[in-house]
Amino acid sequence: MFRQYERVPNRYVLDGPEESSFEQTPSLKLVSDAKNDGEKCYFSFEPVRPNVFRTTFTTTQHPLPPHPSAKRSEPALGSVTPEISIDKDINSKTIKLGYIKAVVNWSNVPVISLFLDGQQKPIHRDLDFRSYALDGTGVAHYTALKTDSLHVGLGEKAAPMDLTGRGFNITASDTFGYDAYRTDPLYKHIPFLINVTPKGCVGIFSTSHCRGMWAVGSEIDGMWGHFKVYRQAHGGLEEYLIVGKTVAEVVRSYAELVGFPLLVPRYMMGYIGGGMKYSMEDSPRGCDSILNFIRNCELHGMPCSAFQMSSGYTVAETEPKTRNVFTWNRHRFPDPRGFTRECHKHGVRLLANVKPYVLANHPAYPELCRASAFFKDPNSMAPAVARLWSAGGGESGEGSHIDFTSKAGYDWWYNGVKALKQLGIDAMWNDNNEYNIPSDDWQCALETVTVPPGESRKHIGFWGRALHTELNGKSSHDATVEVEPGVRPFILTRSATAGTMRYCASSWSGDNVTSWEGMKGANALALNAGFSLLQCYGHDIGGFEGPQPTPELLVRWIQLGIHSPRFAINCYKTNPDDNLIGEVIEPWQYPSVEPIVRDAIKRRYELVPYTYSLILKSHREAIPPQRWTGWGYESDATVWSKELLQGDTQYWFGDSLLVAGVYEPGASSAQVYLPDRTGNDPGYLNLSAPYQYLEAGKWHEISSTWYSSIPVLARIGSAIPTGKPKPTTCIAEEDPEFPGMEKDDYRGVEIFPPPLVQYPHWPNESGYSTPVSTNTETKWFRDTWLEDDGASPAEKADVCEVSITYAVSGGDIHVKVELQKEGQFEPLWLKNGITVVLPVGEERPIKSEDGGNTKPEDLGRDEKGRRIWKFNVDFAHLSRENFEVFQRYNDASLGPDFKHRAIAVYASPAAPTTYVEKDLKLSHLPKFFKSRPSSGHRDDTSARAASLKIVVVDSRLESWSNPLPSLWVTKDVFLGLVDAMGMNSAALWLLRSDYDGFHHFAPTSPATDEEGDVGIDTYYIGTSNFVLIWTFDRRHLHTHALWILRQQPSFSNSAPVAWFVNVLRRHQEFVYSPLLLAYVTALSVCCTFDGEISYRAHVVRLTERQTGYSTHSSSIEERLGMESLTVSIKEVGEVLNHIANKERHFRLVETILEYIVENAVLDPGGWGTVQDNTTRKLVAAIPLLRRRMHASQEYLKYLKERAERLSTVLFALLTHEDSAIHAELADASRKIAEAAKRDSSSMKTVAIMTMAFLPATFFAALFSVPSLDWQSDAVIRPNFWVYWAFTLPSTALVFALWVLLDNRTGRDNVIVTEGRPRSDEERPHSRSSKLE
Repeated sequence: MFRQYERVPNRYVLDGPEESSFEQTPSLKLVSDAKNDGEKCYFSFEPVRPNVFRTTFTTTQHPLPPHPSAKRSEPALGSVTPEISIDKDINSKTIKLGYIKAVVNWSNVPVISLFLDGQQKPIHRDLDFRSYALDGTGVAHYTALKTDSLHVGLGEKAAPMDLTGRGFNITASDTFGYDAYRTDPLYKHIPFLINVTPKGCVGIFSTSHCRGMWAVGSEIDGMWGHFKVYRQAHGGLEEYLIVGKTVAEVVRSYAELVGFPLLVPRYMMGYIGGGMKYSMEDSPRGCDSILNFIRNCELHGMPCSAFQMSSGYTVAETEPKTRNVFTWNRHRFPDPRGFTRECHKHGVRLLANVKPYVLANHPAYPELCRASAFFKDPNSMAPAVARLWSAGGGESGEGSHIDFTSKAGYDWWYNGVKALKQLGIDAMWNDNNEYNIPSDDWQCALETVTVPPGESRKHIGFWGRALHTELNGKSSHDATVEVEPGVRPFILTRSATAGTMRYCASSWSGDNVTSWEGMKGANALALNAGFSLLQCYGHDIGGFEGPQPTPELLVRWIQLGIHSPRFAINCYKTNPDDNLIGEVIEPWQYPSVEPIVRDAIKRRYELVPYTYSLILKSHREAIPPQRWTGWGYESDATVWSKELLQGDTQYWFGDSLLVAGVYEPGASSAQVYLPDRTGNDPGYLNLSAPYQYLEAGKWHEISSTWYSSIPVLARIGSAIPTGKPKPTTCIAEEDPEFPGMEKDDYRGVEIFPPPLVQYPHWPNESGYSTPVSTNTETKWFRDTWLEDDGASPAEKADVCEVSITYAVSGGDIHVKVELQKEGQFEPLWLKNGITVVLPVGEERPIKSEDGGNTKPEDLGRDEKGRRIWKFNVDFAHLSRENFEVFQRYNDASLGPDFKHRAIAVYASPAAPTTYVEKDLKLSHLPKFFKSRPSSGHRDDTSARAASLKIVVVDSRLESWSNPLPSLWVTKDVFLGLVDAMGMNSAALWLLRSDYDGFHHFAPTSPATDEEGDVGIDTYYIGTSNFVLIWTFDRRHLHTHALWILRQQPSFSNSAPVAWFVNVLRRHQEFVYSPLLLAYVTALSVCCTFDGEISYRAHVVRLTERQTGYSTHSSSIEERLGMESLTVSIKEVGEVLNHIANKERHFRLVETILEYIVENAVLDPGGWGTVQDNTTRKLVAAIPLLRRRMHASQEYLKYLKERAERLSTVLFALLTHEDSAIHAELADASRKIAEAAKRDSSSMKTVAIMTMAFLPATFFAALFSVPSLDWQSDAVIRPNFWVYWAFTLPSTALVFALWVLLDNRTGRDNVIVTEGRPRSDEERPHSRSSKLE
């Protein structure tokens, strides 16, 4: 990039279309005549969106980027019709698209000018006579510079935020210990620059992965004036010009080109721990060090959600001890899966550090070389070798970068990530992936990318180093998805391109330095990252490199860091005496400030609903959570001041909070500017003492002592959703990998209404301002936030939107909370309502704004002295809508004559109680509920009639793949019954959610009609056997109920309903009481359980007898096999599960009985004498029922103890049986070995005898040859005796030797077996064991 061979082609003419077509199309293609420069240049301009224009500048030797970071967008102008005009005299074409006018002039060189409606001067213009230039193997694009405007973007660049007047390298580097105000380049390669002005904005985006440079006014030439230039080292130019009235429009349009930020898992909003030291230690081992850190977090009350596991886990156990990616140091981590499982038990996720290079001493290096997984050196065509970080700080070794365009390299990485995921690693941490390679000439394999036709160049300079950063992210992402397709993937990346963030959800500012200046400058890095779609972004709090932070600096950095999208403390603090393990920052390391740090981290968790909502908005709308002060406030002239364009002292965190830091030691206050959008904004509230209201549009001195807080200002009229001060999960089901996770079943919302008087604490020159009343006008404020389950893949994550509307009227604050769903997800906190939190000092009461249906509950004050109110969310109609959409019905299985059991009870003081039970067809059920007996006058309560009607409905699972059951009734009939009952729709939410427990919904409209109607109560009871929902009409004394049977895998399905009906029949005279069905449920549950408990006790007794563990048998009659023991263990396990379920239900019954007793003495709505008397009679029977339940509980406790002891015995027997089988197998193996040994000895003996016999036989045959005459009739001659003289003695000698050897072998065997039983009969057998 230092050499310059620039030439500017000119004399362009139209390329391709005829003149008629040229005048009708909004695009333009030009070609230079090549008379002066010898090479044709091609230029094109076309709108792809009404505010986005694509330009190209190429030659045959300067083609388009072969693998652009954004796929080419096809034109889509929507309803906007282009207006086209041509000026042939000056070679100019004008294209008008909505509020944007583009003018292209090619009288000399192509010059693009962009205008916004009503503006005479262009908001963007190419540089005359030098706009598009060839420069050796690359190109350059020159544009005019607005010297008084703001330039932002380029990924992350050193502070300040405003890039005007500086030059930047567009490449990435491993900048360990960089200077936040001076170092360039840093870690990102994103050639996207935005020019922001009060009148409009223009973004310029190049799709190339090649190295480049952006001079944003850093070069000045007397002839060319002020300009900015983008230089690209290789290939031709493909750029997008993005126009918007605001920077938000430009950023969103950019996201539509390259992809919106990925959705981050909710757990990443918590505290992320880390530190190189933990995984580098040998004693204690790395796994123990990390677990000790997690336990210390719990001990110090500082919750932790995730841990960044540094590369120490990959360090080789033997010399040279280098970092070998995808390997495990088995001394430090002897059981990786056991380690990850233990971390998960504490609720902590793990991010594994992985680096895309392989050192030469890596076990896989030779294999990867043979497979061509690395770049090739063009001189030798051998794997290209570079110096790479190997062990401690500053240490290096030779190795090679993975070529991700090589199939072997890509697949090796892919499989390595899969292996880590299968061991329980939750997310990948793509580190050291800047690809800062020394030579442009290194060759790529180009097997995993599409090569343009006719393209033969393979060198990395042309294809771009940053391409491999992108493919590195893709490989990690896709492997993660393959292993866990139902879980939201998360890849953290240090380096990034525009395309990388389609695969990586988060990034950070790399290896920063501990310093006050570094903390301050990091704010500017984060803001430019947000403009560039790096929106889940943060820093290593406290500094990655450098000295330990002072207590004051650590506190200030943490106070700032909790108000950012990503909050992590991770470091590698080496020094000359220790460059291997280093030091770490631990949030509790300074006892003097530990309480301050603890409160800050807990506040971080309280803000998780707010922070995560910002991440959801980022994913959906490309709005960065951390924003420049002027974002959305462009009309405020002060946001364009130099102080605020620096971007290093204050920023928006979402729409509600303006955050500023304190950046000098010993400082106790900070200057903060509070922007004003309209000129009449209601102002801000300081959330830290002294909690003053502050005027918008002015600078303020905010008191900020370091032991309290940094300046955090809430915008009046906004809202902040809050949660528990600890990690929580939004998923109701228990995850066995993360047992005991706290549920996200609490939601608070902090609101900031206008003050009662205007700025009572706002100081002026003479003291405090005179209070001015603000009660003359009622102004409504509305804020929203988003929620989902935090874990599902983005395409499957259903989002719900919660809105809060509030206003001040007189002395009250009127509030309404609503929830709107896009799918099935329902927050766990929904059934508990919302806690509205008022600012400190705000004493006005809250009134409901939902038509009087609900009344907020005053909960007093929280630990900070703030008034808090409990508020129900208006979700009943949403519950009904959701139920209608998602509830399943098994209509097809009903048949034409399907009937449902119906029960009716009628009571009147003048007649005996009537009990009717019958089966009704589906078509008759709605009429059954609607027909009512006549009742007396409202005031004549002693003579009124009462009725109770119940319909029994079955529900079953259609398949085990669908966890929610189907109702065996038609949809129309069931909803008709619901309407006839007057059921509160919130009960439908409980039914569809398969909710267990007791719930009461009070009347929603008390005393609303002329007759004094006091409304309808709705009650819900859910058990494992059935659901009972009933309504009680207080005025007419009508009870309507749905008794819904839940599918049971065992026991008898008819038992629950039989017991319920039997108990109801015996207590029918209490039909006047609204709590009759509650009592009947409690008693029937106890009766049902008695039978079920007896059955389980029988199972335990049988198993005890089989095992001999019983008072009725003293030994096992026969040995139990593995299969029998396994069956028994399963049966006893089912008994224990059953007992746990019964214990849970007994607690439910106790809750029901307590509710009956507590409400017996109340007369809400005037139930009358009869109702009160019947309820009190039920209460009188409760002590007897409790004694019966207590007896059952005691027996259940006794049975549980027996089952637990029996389970222990069974496991002991199973272990003993397993040992016995192994002993028998070992004995059989010994026998086989001894037999083999004997056979071997015999064979050896035969071999020896043969060897001894053969020489004698040979000599005998040799001497017998002359004694045989084969030519005569008598073959054997007289001297044949010689043969026998040799044969007989040698045979006798051999047999004598065999006898001798055999006897010696026998004696050796006796010695070997001495001390061991000589026969199987003498060995002890497991059969004789008492346990068997």
